[in-house]
This record gives sequence, structure tokens and C-alpha cells, in this order.
Amino acid sequence: MVGETQIARGTRHAEIRVHSANHRRSLVPTSLRVRLIVSITVVLILVLLPSSVLVYWHAVHKVDVELRAAAAVGANTIHNAMDDAEEAATPRRHLELLIADFNGDRHLRVTLLDPGGRLLYQSTPLKPSDPAPEWFYRLLARRSSITPIALPSPFDRVGSILLRTDAHNEISEVWDDTELTLLILALLCGLNAALVYWVTGRALRPLATLSAAFARLGAGNYGLRIPELGPREFAQVSRGLNRLACQLEDTESRRLKLEQQLSAVQEEERAELARDLHDEIGPLLFAVGVDLSVIQHDEAVRGTDLATRIGAVRESLSRIYADIKRILGRLRTATASELGLTQAVENLLAFWRARYPTVEFRCEVPDEDLGAAVDDAIYHIMMEGLSNALRHGHPSCVTVAVSRMEGHVVASVHDNGRGFAPVGIGRGFGLASMEQRVQALGGTLQVSASPDAIGVTVVARIPVQVPEHDPVAPLLRAVSP
Repeated sequence: MVGETQIARGTRHAEIRVHSANHRRSLVPTSLRVRLIVSITVVLILVLLPSSVLVYWHAVHKVDVELRAAAAVGANTIHNAMDDAEEAATPRRHLELLIADFNGDRHLRVTLLDPGGRLLYQSTPLKPSDPAPEWFYRLLARRSSITPIALPSPFDRVGSILLRTDAHNEISEVWDDTELTLLILALLCGLNAALVYWVTGRALRPLATLSAAFARLGAGNYGLRIPELGPREFAQVSRGLNRLACQLEDTESRRLKLEQQLSAVQEEERAELARDLHDEIGPLLFAVGVDLSVIQHDEAVRGTDLATRIGAVRESLSRIYADIKRILGRLRTATASELGLTQAVENLLAFWRARYPTVEFRCEVPDEDLGAAVDDAIYHIMMEGLSNALRHGHPSCVTVAVSRMEGHVVASVHDNGRGFAPVGIGRGFGLASMEQRVQALGGTLQVSASPDAIGVTVVARIPVQVPEHDPVAPLLRAVSP
């Protein structure tokens, strides 16, 4: 039973896969080349339809004109023959000979009837050598016209003559012309289709190159470049594809570089944390262990000595707690949105003053609310700028400032350290991070060095509608938990 169920499920899954494959094949779009050929063929058919109607009416008119002319000529022939033969000895024989002259005529059938309306004699029209199809004859033929011919008095006792038109030969001639026209049209359509197929294939050839290039670009091959050839539109697409590939290649290169720098920064942070734990917390924990061991094993420790030992343990634990809190503060600093931009910057400067007591730190940050996003961006810019200045510039003075200028907030970090040559300004992980934060807010970041390679200035300009100073805001931040 279980096997049958599994087989049924497998069969259903196979049917679903086949149905999905058929559905995908039905959704495959027709190629542009085929669409162009079909469109041009449809246009040709639409153009030929009114032309065919005009040809049809012209053929019908031509048949009618030829038959009317033949009837008129036949009637004149009979009348002329009657005028010349009024004194004929045998009128009937004369009429029979006259009607026999119409044997082999292409358009007329002449009939001799007696006074009672019975057939006495009739001519035989010429049979077409290449008769038209019956459907074509029915399409063009109209009812045959019958013209009675009045006979002179010597012949009226014999009977009467009827002149009947016959369109078979004329329609066969039109059919021959139609066959030739259709053959010419077929040749022209075939040549036109072949020419369109060749021209479209030649014109659309760059599409294959573009399709392959997009596939390679989607697979991550950002170093590809394709020739900007072909029609102007294809050349523009190729040019845009090359620019896109260049930008993706540059972005990928920067991403890899940022990942490497981020990895290096993380390793540096881990090494610094390990060093702090080893150099600061390790000795304290060792001292706590020694004091506790003495208390536990030395029976002579009593009274004042015991209190002293316990106090030392408490002091060591307090220092361990302070160091751990400091390390945790480094791992997660309080944000500007929590403390306010001014307090957050002051805390940041206090952190660096404790580590660089010989460096003068100046702060020119107004106590006003610039918005959570702007405050956070400025705080991180100053944090990164201070770190770069102190690590690489070895300055004696660092100034951080925030000001408002023409609808922008301008935040700057300036140091008087050794700096670097302007041509050497790069985009490391820190600068790239600052630039991304500023660009996300629609601003710009500028890093400049003095011509004598002394000092570096980082300036961020962020467009913002800064609210007017609210005197209650500092009090709310001061009483907030």
C-alpha cells in the first residue's frame, strides 16, 4: 500500500514537472526577427487586399467590354451579310453558311431558329486551350447576353437569328494573366522575405553579443567590455553596458577592500581587547586569588589583617568591575540620540583625553537638537575622525566643531598632526564609512591636507532643516532616565 502511494505521488510529481516544462515552453517569447518578418508579411497582405479587389473589378470590366464589343461586331457582320444577299435563291442555305462563318469565334455563339422557335443550326465557339478553373469562371462570369437579329423580308420566312455571348475564352485569358501575376507576386514575396530575414539578422546581430554580455555580467564577470559597434541604438546600449560593468567592477573592488580593512580592524580590536584583559584584568584576578588563598589557608590571619585582606579583595574587584565597564563601553558606546549630540561628543573627548593627556582637545558643538539621524551621523564622523587623527597624525591639538550654514549642518574634525600629502588621500574603511553615512543623508564629505603635509581636516556638509533652539530640550535630556 505504501509502495502504491509512493508510486502515485511520483507519477503526480512527474506530471507536474511535465506540465511546468510545457508551460515554460509556451511562455518562451517569439524572437524579434520572427516578429519583424511576420509583421512585414501582414503589412504586405493588407496592402495586397485592396489591390486584389481593384484587379478583380478590372478583370470583370474587361470581360464585359470584350463581350459587348464582340456582340456589336457580330451583329454588324450579320446585317452586312443580309444586305448583300437579299436576292439569294436559297435563303436558308445562305443563313446556314453565314452562321457557319462564326464557327471558332472566341466570344459568340450564333443560333438559327425556325418561326416556331426550334433550333435549326448553331455555330460552335472556339474551345479554350487552357481553360480557367470553374471557381474562377464563376467568380468573373456574368449571365450571357442574348441579342436577337432582325432579318430582312426575304429571310423572315426562314426563321430568326440569336446572338449569344460566351465568356470562356476571355476568362481563360484573364486566368493566364492572373497566373503570371500570382507567380510574380510569389517570387517578389519570397525575395522580400529572404531580404528581410537577411537584413534583420544582420541588424539584430549585436543583440546576441549584448545578451551574452548581460549573462556574463549577471554571473559576476565585471571585467568584460564589448565593442560599441552596430546601429546607434545598439552602440548606446553597449556603451551603457560597459559603463555599468566598470561601475560594478569598481564597486566590487571597493567592497573587497572594505571587507579586508574591516577584517583588519576587527583583528586589531580583538588584539587590543585581549591585551587589555591580559594586562589589566589578569593581574587583578591574580591578586584576588592570592588574597583569597591567604585568607583560606593562613590561620594566622585574624582581626586587622583579615579586614585588610578583604579590603584588598574588594578594591581589586572594584577595579575589575571598572575595567570591564570601560571595555564594555568601548564595545558599545552610548549613542548621540540617547545622550544628545553635545554630551555624546563630550564623553567621546573624555575617553580620548584619558588616553592622550598631552593632547589638547577643543570642542565647539552647540547644545541643540539636529534630529536623530543627523546627530548620529555627526557623532560617528567625529568618532572616526578623532580615531584617525590620534592613531596616524600624532597631533598636539584636535578641534571638533559643528555649525549651521545656509541650510546645512557643517561638522568638522581638524588636527595639527603630521598629516599626509594631498595626492595620498585614500578611501580606507573609516573614510568610506563616513562618506556612506553622509551620502545617505544627501550630504558631502571632504578630506583635505595642508600643502606642507601638516594637519588634516575632515568636513561633512549635511542638508537639514534645523529647528530653532528649544531651551526646554536640555532640561528634558537632563531629567530623562
